[in-house]
Amino acid sequence: MTRTRSNKGFRRRGVASVLAMMFLVIFGSLAAAMAVVAQGNLRTADSSVKVSRAMSAAETGLVFATRRLASEGRRFVVTKGVIASDFGHKIWLGNVSGSDGEMEILPPDGYESADTPSGLGEAVLGAHLADVHAFDAIPGDAALPDLDTTTGTLLAKPIRMAAGDDDVYFRLKYELVEDQAAIRVTSQGYDRGITRTLQMDFRLTKKIEFAILSPNRLMIGKNVLIEGPLGTRFGADPDQADMAPENGNPLVMRSDFRYLSSELDSAIDELYAAVVTYDTDGDGRLRPDHPVEGIPLTDNATLVDYDDNEYVDDFDLFLKAFDANSDKKVVYDSAKAAAAGLGSLSEEFVDVDNQLGHLVDHALPDRNGDGVTNNTDRQLGWDDGVIDANDLYAKVRGRLAFACSRSEWELARDGDSYQNFVHGPVRAAIDVAPAKFLVDEDEMRPVTTDMFADSAAWFDGEASGDFAAQVASNLSGTVGAAYTAPDDSTWEDVPYGATDAGGSAYDWYARPVYENMVFDNVRIPKGTNALFKNCRFEGVTFIETTGDCTDVNWNYCGAVNRTEIAPGLFAYIIKFPGMTAEVPGVGAVASTKAYSNNLRFHDCTFLGSISGDKPDEYTHWRNKIQLTGQTRFFIDAEDPDLADQADGSSLAAILAAMNDDDVAEMEKSSVLMPGWSIDVGNFANEQAADPDDTATVKLKGVIIAGIMDVRGTADILGTLLMTFKPVEGEGPLYYGGLPDAFNTTVGYFGPADGDGEGVDPDDATFTGFGEITIRYNPNAKLPDGIPWPIKVEAMPLTYVEGGAM
Repeated sequence: MTRTRSNKGFRRRGVASVLAMMFLVIFGSLAAAMAVVAQGNLRTADSSVKVSRAMSAAETGLVFATRRLASEGRRFVVTKGVIASDFGHKIWLGNVSGSDGEMEILPPDGYESADTPSGLGEAVLGAHLADVHAFDAIPGDAALPDLDTTTGTLLAKPIRMAAGDDDVYFRLKYELVEDQAAIRVTSQGYDRGITRTLQMDFRLTKKIEFAILSPNRLMIGKNVLIEGPLGTRFGADPDQADMAPENGNPLVMRSDFRYLSSELDSAIDELYAAVVTYDTDGDGRLRPDHPVEGIPLTDNATLVDYDDNEYVDDFDLFLKAFDANSDKKVVYDSAKAAAAGLGSLSEEFVDVDNQLGHLVDHALPDRNGDGVTNNTDRQLGWDDGVIDANDLYAKVRGRLAFACSRSEWELARDGDSYQNFVHGPVRAAIDVAPAKFLVDEDEMRPVTTDMFADSAAWFDGEASGDFAAQVASNLSGTVGAAYTAPDDSTWEDVPYGATDAGGSAYDWYARPVYENMVFDNVRIPKGTNALFKNCRFEGVTFIETTGDCTDVNWNYCGAVNRTEIAPGLFAYIIKFPGMTAEVPGVGAVASTKAYSNNLRFHDCTFLGSISGDKPDEYTHWRNKIQLTGQTRFFIDAEDPDLADQADGSSLAAILAAMNDDDVAEMEKSSVLMPGWSIDVGNFANEQAADPDDTATVKLKGVIIAGIMDVRGTADILGTLLMTFKPVEGEGPLYYGGLPDAFNTTVGYFGPADGDGEGVDPDDATFTGFGEITIRYNPNAKLPDGIPWPIKVEAMPLTYVEGGAM
């Protein structure tokens, strides 16, 4: 009998285990994969962090090098005006020779060093040796920092990004740039094996960063805009009583918006009373949201931020006073407004002060900063016939620098704030104080007449043209050339236009007149005392005078007064009868006019520079240059302003034909007349019906004079450097008078301000305040002779990622 086994209850054992093992493998694989991915993410994140930190370290290194080069560069004071590539390399390598001029090396700032470096490279080396955060990252770093004195390459020790952290740091390399006065800095940032490298070049240059720098006091009048810093050393010498009230204030600055209406004058008075009490930063403005400056503005219907720029200044008060339709614009020229696409607007500021409207509307021509002035700038508010917030008005676009002490200045005025005398908004850079006192010589050095002996020598040697021969050649061959001998019809006052403007002249000259002539590298003999009208001067115009003019009577011998003896008939009578002065090699003379030079250039064109003999004493009655009418200066054949001239193409051709080396030398100074008196414009303030057509004196470059007065209508692009420091009882003050009469004046000032040559603005004979702009040119070349620290500045366009250590 066969027995059959029942399958009931039979189970397949192990299936669950197999499935479990399968899932275990799957989940294990997934877990492993996730772990790998997670680890990869961590590594990627760690690498990203390291890359970021290495790049940050490299950026920090460039910033560090920027400050180090700037700090060490300031120690090197050189007299050479232009730092070309070869001279820049000599400064770095420390092999400057006597032919390169003088070089003074100042002590370091922020650390001590027993040795004086021979060059900038050694100075930077010494600064790195003093670093407390430098360390040895690898064995070879123990030999650093190291300067190769042949190539100039400097390798610095690594510098930690944080104290005690050796994992994140940067290292620097400095090297000379071939054919440039520049240093290339390579900065390599490290973070635990990750590196990033950056590179940028730094230019060695020399800049006197002032629109005006003067040892005498400054007077900035109404209708004057300054684009650039102002500096005065008046009051720097504690041994002189400059701060005495009778000697005047180091700076006087007038609001551009006075004399427009009595109501506006009252509002301006209220504003500056509040500025004196509440202005905390010295910018001549008040901020409505500031806890202190906003106090006088609360619930004040007069002092309001009318242009919504978060400041209250006299520009706001002007807009509020003349904006008839409350659109926050003041229309002064409806035709220009229509041409600018602003539609048909009603004029609100007509024949009140046309020159002021034109001045404000034409400030900052290149509104978008692209290097050209065109219709795009007009769309941004330039020359659009409207005065509004788009004009970005500022009296001074830069800082005010004083060598004197604020406390001494105000103490000498019985506690009156200096801001009682300095009116107008000052817009300095965001990281620069609008007003700074006790500025030392390292920052604002004195400029003296004697510094320019070498520069003047080049001009002296270059000007070989005989004046008489060139006059004769013009009379025989130049169309329209004319000469008028001095007679009763050619007398004119000095300063020119003072009498017609209702003021007073201090002397008179019967001038010979030269018209429509062309001169080339000409020497104008002493005693010429001429008027040049519509003449062109090419190359160097060298003006001769007697250097030894130190006799106390020199300034006055031969001076005359004009007396009307019958209607329209005048006599010119000696002002100081019996006075004589000693002329070297000649003896006593009754007039020094024949041994000096007092010249006026009217509607003349200079394709080059003016220079002259250096007078040993400031004699403004005798050694004076006056530039009037549409006198203009050009030296660059590619000057964009030439395109605006009717004869621009022919002038450019003349300039292009000049010797390049001669042009390079003349570019350093358009007017090199240390110790001379220079007048630009005149008191009469001639105005055309259209301000665009008003005759404007145009000057460019560095202008050096003893004292300079600018009146009427003028546009100056460059830097004004004054050399004369008035001292009571000496020179022109020997017979009395006070230093307040010898100041650098820009704009109109009348008798109430101590200017006896002018007329009161309320007088019926007053002809207006004029229109003057002075614009600092950071690219202007400097003449040799001025001891000034070099500047090491970054060249942003050279910034690249990469470079080799």
